[in-house]
Amino acid sequence: MKKIIVALFIVLVFSNVDTKSQIRTTREIPSLKIKNDDGQQNKVMLADLKVDVAIFGNMAKTTMTMVFENKTNRDLEGELTFPMPEGVSVSGYALDINGKLRQAVAVDKNKGTEVFESIETRRVDPGLLEKVEGNNFRTRIYPLPAKGKRTIQISYSENLGMESDQAHYYYLPLNYTNAIENFALDIHVFQDSHKPDFTEKPDGSLAFSHQNNNYTASLRKQQFQSQRNLVIQLPIDSKGSSGLIQANNDKTFYFLANASVNSVKPTQKKWGEDIGIIWDRSLSGKNRDIEKELALLDLFFKQNPNMRVELGLLDIQFLKGPTFHVRQGNWDELKSYIKRMDYDGGTDYSQLKTGVIHASDYLLFSDGLSTFGQSEISLENPVYCITSSNGSDYGVLKQIAQKHIGKMINLTNTSVNQAYNNLNTVDLLYLGIKEQHDFEEVYPQKGTAIQANFSIAGIGKRPGLKQLTLLVGDGQHTPKEISITLHPDHGEIDLQQIWAQKKIEALDLQYDNNREEIETLGKQFGIVTRNTSLIVLENVEDYIRYAITPPAELLPQFNALQKEHAIEREERVANLLDKAENSAEQLRSWWQTNFQQKKKYPQRDKPLESTDYMAVEEIANGATSVTPIPSRPSASPVAAARAEELRSSDAASGKRMSVGGNSNTVNAATSELAMAAASDDALQESVVVQSLEERVAGVQTGNSINNIRGKISIPEIKEDQAYLQELNQSKDPYKSYLQLRNQYMGTPTFYFDVANFFYKRGNKQKALLILSALADLQIENADLYKTISYKLREWGDYDNALFITAKVLKWRSMDPQSHRDYALVLQDKGMFKEALEQLYGILTQSYSPEAADRDEGIEETLLMEINNIIKSNKAASSNVDVNKKLIADLPVDMRVVINWNSQNTDIDLWVTDPNQEKCFYSNPATAIGGRLSNDFTGGYGPEQFLLKKALKGKYKIEVDFFNDGSLTLAGPAAVMAEIYTYYSSGKQERKIVTIYLDRDKERNVGIGEFSFQ
Repeated sequence: MKKIIVALFIVLVFSNVDTKSQIRTTREIPSLKIKNDDGQQNKVMLADLKVDVAIFGNMAKTTMTMVFENKTNRDLEGELTFPMPEGVSVSGYALDINGKLRQAVAVDKNKGTEVFESIETRRVDPGLLEKVEGNNFRTRIYPLPAKGKRTIQISYSENLGMESDQAHYYYLPLNYTNAIENFALDIHVFQDSHKPDFTEKPDGSLAFSHQNNNYTASLRKQQFQSQRNLVIQLPIDSKGSSGLIQANNDKTFYFLANASVNSVKPTQKKWGEDIGIIWDRSLSGKNRDIEKELALLDLFFKQNPNMRVELGLLDIQFLKGPTFHVRQGNWDELKSYIKRMDYDGGTDYSQLKTGVIHASDYLLFSDGLSTFGQSEISLENPVYCITSSNGSDYGVLKQIAQKHIGKMINLTNTSVNQAYNNLNTVDLLYLGIKEQHDFEEVYPQKGTAIQANFSIAGIGKRPGLKQLTLLVGDGQHTPKEISITLHPDHGEIDLQQIWAQKKIEALDLQYDNNREEIETLGKQFGIVTRNTSLIVLENVEDYIRYAITPPAELLPQFNALQKEHAIEREERVANLLDKAENSAEQLRSWWQTNFQQKKKYPQRDKPLESTDYMAVEEIANGATSVTPIPSRPSASPVAAARAEELRSSDAASGKRMSVGGNSNTVNAATSELAMAAASDDALQESVVVQSLEERVAGVQTGNSINNIRGKISIPEIKEDQAYLQELNQSKDPYKSYLQLRNQYMGTPTFYFDVANFFYKRGNKQKALLILSALADLQIENADLYKTISYKLREWGDYDNALFITAKVLKWRSMDPQSHRDYALVLQDKGMFKEALEQLYGILTQSYSPEAADRDEGIEETLLMEINNIIKSNKAASSNVDVNKKLIADLPVDMRVVINWNSQNTDIDLWVTDPNQEKCFYSNPATAIGGRLSNDFTGGYGPEQFLLKKALKGKYKIEVDFFNDGSLTLAGPAAVMAEIYTYYSSGKQERKIVTIYLDRDKERNVGIGEFSFQ
């Protein structure tokens, strides 16, 4: 079996279709992207698709079974993505295990990610479906086996809305670009007194047959390809109100009621003489249906023909645009301006503040994704949020509208005419149930704004109830009563999941306050939420090991093994304090060692054959400028395979060595050097020794500043890419960038390089805008956000870096590197106490054995940083209780730390001293006292180089892309190096450099140089 990551974005969607205008909703089919695509994208395809649709009244359940086929000769990794409709979540997920679909179970989101990544290293098949920002889901699929297939099944239930023609509509997009080898569609409409009809269908042969008030339709096709979708019209009674109930074991019942209040004439909103339009022009705006948004504005100005319009432009800033005057409905000037707008950068809602534009009401056209700042806005007057993007965060938009006494208009599931009617009317309110003592936990909650057709769900406390009475109105006049007859459901639809989804949707508006309850509901009812995921494990032993209750099919075996204690549960690594104490002692011992170097005298040239033994000695001592790269084990099985491929040519030469570079190696080597130094002291009369300046143990290195002075040099970043050369020759580089972007839209290195280009030329605002576009390339991509944070720190933009690192910490709190990145930005901002708490907290929390093994040796880097804060800010350290055994004064002349943004990636740090001895993973302790921390082969780093006392001369700093098994969508690895002189001496200086490394092109790249003169 192979392994699969899952993190799924799925669903097809329903849509309310206006049969008169035939304005379709803008829903997307699932899309699969191959990671590190090198021409393989078209060789992986959706081979089989089976769709089952069950409709009962106004409820529909859709189950999609997808089989993906890899026609290449190697394993690939892909990511399947698509958004869910508003208010709907995935409620079922299954993955093929040993040829059979296994159902997933709900777990805490962070635990699910940690368990998945732990199991992944053992070459088994976990599956994980996650909700990411917005109402979006995604799944990474690895492996897509060479010449093989993988099967995924997704289920979701939805409450169908009612249109103005008194009908419900079900919508399913089927306009797949490539032909599907085997396609099957089965539709069941249960107990309907009116025959359903197709207003759009993918094949002319699709038709309903009728039996006992049940309707069915089926379609089987090979090489299926259609430009049309599936739209089912479901006529309803003129009353438009109906209810379903499902009994529980405790004599309570869940109910779902669909109601129509078309008879209540809504109050029309009175608009003022001015309107503020806030237009989100960030990069994600390119995913909106701009034409549909303009069509809505066209209706608006036809009904409000004379208005003054103040335009606000939103990306990572909020700027005032031109003011327009609409006369007699003519808004051509404004429309033309919007059509010419360029979309670029991330989005920062926190920039939306009073005073930039002024109006009595605001229309915010955006997707609700604030990728570069907090999601809260500060405007005084009503805000109407309008979205046309499938990937929108509906919860954020609803929260903004609710807080600012406006509305959220969703153009993805309604026609333009209906959207305008919703915008132009004062909301009715759901005011409760007349028989209030018979029901509880009813959602939406009392006082919620509703549309003419709405649904509620709740729990009935008294068995035998046949009817309930809903109350609706404007909150000021006598409520209207709507009677709902309750009919028993026969199990076709899971009402408890529908109820749970509605409650989660209501709680999500105040997510921070309701986080725990949302998680509880997600786990109990198997619903994917912001902090619950669905997971599939390969065998029952893994369910026991990670304390996850398995699906029903495995429960008997699970319970038997639990009772026998046959399988040990995972023993988490409780904390790293013991290791940190040991590392602190080793660092003290290293720092107190007197390192000396034997003086080398010049030699005359000799024929090569007579100096073979010298060449061998020089290679072993690192004295040659070309040092072969030894092999070593990788933490990732994928990385190991990749490393073997990279090393194949070198292996044939017979120059490979097997050396493990870790903290034990460093300590052993340091001990040997110390012994050698002592031996040299005893033989000073017979051996000429060149001592380091001021080599008295314990003397602080700050004194060396009086004798030699160190400085850091960073090389110029090459601009040899074709697009950078074109920008360099352009009279309008930004315009040229926008034109070139179409060729590189999904390529992170393009934005990274172009941001550098503008920053170097002094256009810092454009540089920041282009860099922030990385946040809009893919939702909730920690690798891309890490890249952004590295560059922001390099540029000294610590405010934005704090937000970015906080997001990564939220997504990946199980990684010590996420805490460390956040802590270092806190330190940059002068928040020393908070930074110290974060760093020290890394040593006290628990980790999975796999994560602890992956990050073995991180304590050494953390200790240097903890002690750096303690020494530089005594007040901060006095407020944080740090283990006294960890505190050490360890000033050094040189310190280099590298980090990178991708897991399962092996980046190496090399530092070559003036004697041409290279400190790297197979030579982690040098003759002059250079010390390299543990070699990280499967995580994010960090790797650290220290030198207490610097010799005069130059030190070359390089990074080597040894190996990559991450197959990340973030592209080549981004590497950040922090380079210090006189670290923790009170006079430290720092430079930061960030570069992208391509695993196939860039080895041992120079990133800096120390010069001590």
